[in-house]
Amino acid sequence: MVKIFLAEDEKIVREGIKNGIAWEKYGFEFSGEAPDGELAYPLILKTKPDILLTDIRMPFMDGLELAELVKKELPDLHIMFFSGYDDFEYAKRAIKIGAADYLLKPVSSSQLLEALERMSEAIMQKKSEMGYKLAFCEQQEERKRMERDRLFDAIVSGKLSLSEMLLKGQEHNLHLSAPMYNLILFQIRVSDNLEQYSDMGVIFDEKLKREFDGAKDIVSFNRLSEGYAFLVMGNDPDELEHKIQSYTKGLVSLVRSCQGMEYFGGVGIPVCRLSEIRASFKAASKAYAGRYMLEYNQILRAEEALKVHEDSGSISLEGMDLTKLSRDIVPNFLRNGSVSEVRYFVEEYLQACGSNFESLIFRQYILMDIYLAVNEFLLQLGMDQEQVARELGDAKTMQPCTGSEESAARYARDILKKAIAFRADCSQKKYRQVLDKAKEYILGHYRDENISLNVVASCVNISPNHFSTIFSQEIGITFVEYLTKVRMEAARELLLKTDLRTSEIGYQVGYKDPHYFSYLFKKIHGITPKAFRSGGEYEAQA
Repeated sequence: MVKIFLAEDEKIVREGIKNGIAWEKYGFEFSGEAPDGELAYPLILKTKPDILLTDIRMPFMDGLELAELVKKELPDLHIMFFSGYDDFEYAKRAIKIGAADYLLKPVSSSQLLEALERMSEAIMQKKSEMGYKLAFCEQQEERKRMERDRLFDAIVSGKLSLSEMLLKGQEHNLHLSAPMYNLILFQIRVSDNLEQYSDMGVIFDEKLKREFDGAKDIVSFNRLSEGYAFLVMGNDPDELEHKIQSYTKGLVSLVRSCQGMEYFGGVGIPVCRLSEIRASFKAASKAYAGRYMLEYNQILRAEEALKVHEDSGSISLEGMDLTKLSRDIVPNFLRNGSVSEVRYFVEEYLQACGSNFESLIFRQYILMDIYLAVNEFLLQLGMDQEQVARELGDAKTMQPCTGSEESAARYARDILKKAIAFRADCSQKKYRQVLDKAKEYILGHYRDENISLNVVASCVNISPNHFSTIFSQEIGITFVEYLTKVRMEAARELLLKTDLRTSEIGYQVGYKDPHYFSYLFKKIHGITPKAFRSGGEYEAQA
């Protein structure tokens, strides 16, 4: 609402103006009054009104002096003078001060209201333009953040030249040039491993941003379900190693400050060229894949990952310790892994078999074990047995694949990729269900002025960042744009089917400020609500 302050020495006139207009009905808030400029000045600075109504001649401090003082402190304040003196000199000085209007007494309520509505329209247009610009900037920032996070996959793909990587980094204010590089892949989750949204994930994101924003030697990327990636830069091997230790320690500390969360990290190998970062990513991914086989709350380095498998290489076919090849490992990977990680997972899993994988019988056993795990996983996702058989084949299909270690590994990769691809399809359906629930919530609560992306994300049990990403990707517009669209469609219907005032309609669709509602309606439809109601809807659509 537009806030009004009144400075008038005549009590009868002051009371008449104060009580003669139903301020809220017309989108105004009467924020205060005073009988002279001296008393008015501190109250105006405290309440910060949008419009000052003041008589020119008052005792102690007149309206002109008051206006000059408050304009210095509140330059956007609109001032309306009224006086019983039709004096050109007063008018000239009022204009010089920056008067928005000048009325002669006696002033009727209708005359004053008409002048105030003209003034408030200009005020709200300026405020709304600022608000609209702010919302637009927020949407642009959201898109820019998503593009920045996707840059990581482009860098490690090996498809970009050095100049392209540096240029894309510069587009996001990232300085990627350094003598040496290494990678940290990192994931946090709820300690009990339940698939649920936790406020701690949002808190961790905020702490991570505060910790690393502005750092020149580390760049963080949010990879959503695949966790985080950190590109660490240094001048020489010793310095780079020191930074890796420092940053991993810092990440662990951040997780421990978030109650109920646990972590796993994988560190790659140092490289001297940005174009070689793919090798560091491959090494980090192998270590990172250890989260499917090892307990959480540890950070595994690439060289340590190799030692883990060397230690398990002594397992013999006779008396094999099955706990080192737990049957929970493959199902766990199927639930949480990605297609891009299949290659590294299979390498790690088969290395855990040691020399036993050279045995034909052992390869048959391992492939059958993986086959059964995939089979059960696909059935749990809703695929029927016939479809599973078509996708995976049967024992006859598997048999030729056990002939060599290479063909066996290829078969394992193929069926894991098929299973994860099917899981992704199911996830898309799940996202559609989540978005349907979100849209249903918006339709039921768009009248609430306090509805926000965070509120809706919490309703559907997804972190705000993740919800914002999938909403924009699946719906095609941002959350704010969609909410505005729903509100405006409801407003159009009310304008055509009811005789409610436009201010009441704005309130019913979630805008307590009628001026902002009118501005936004015109901004979107190209026509004011009043003109639309009068039959201008065809003009708006033309």
